[in-house]
Amino acid sequence: MIITCPRCFSANDVLPPRKLPDHLLQYRCENEGAHGIHEWLTTVGAVKGPGEVREGVTDDLLTPLGTCVIQGEPFVEYGIVEHRLRKGFPALFAGHVAEQGHSMFGPRTYTASSVRFALALGRLERMGELVSKYGPATGAWRHNGQVTYWARPGTPAGQRLTWAEYCARLGRPPEWTDEDRRGLSAP
Repeated sequence: MIITCPRCFSANDVLPPRKLPDHLLQYRCENEGAHGIHEWLTTVGAVKGPGEVREGVTDDLLTPLGTCVIQGEPFVEYGIVEHRLRKGFPALFAGHVAEQGHSMFGPRTYTASSVRFALALGRLERMGELVSKYGPATGAWRHNGQVTYWARPGTPAGQRLTWAEYCARLGRPPEWTDEDRRGLSAP
């Protein structure tokens, strides 16, 4: 099972968990380039439910997320990818948010963004369909400090489009809105 960091959306620097009392797990990400040391707690059940294989939970996200990163575009901030997923596949997006939650409903670890969507994007990267790099988090995502930016292989590394710039093009605020929350539910 792959666990991604809720700050940098990467699994590369996440250490195996330390088991604590009361079925708690303490994870630690040591991604110095993105955010330094970051630790978080979760329950065993949140990481793996009964009989659930975590990567299997993201199978339905692979093709839709793949369409959210467009050939010929610069590296796009994670929020753009998620926004496109929500607009293009609203029922799929809402289903994952209903099961796993989302930071637009308040601070929480292991949301659909930090676990399921990030895991699926990582799978697409390992399959050679996408590439990622770290960059500044903007707008509603700025609490992360840095986030991943996504592109198709061959995209020049110096080109990027932030969530805040994308929102300006759309004429919408870069923060969460009531429209963003409409039709979604937090678990």
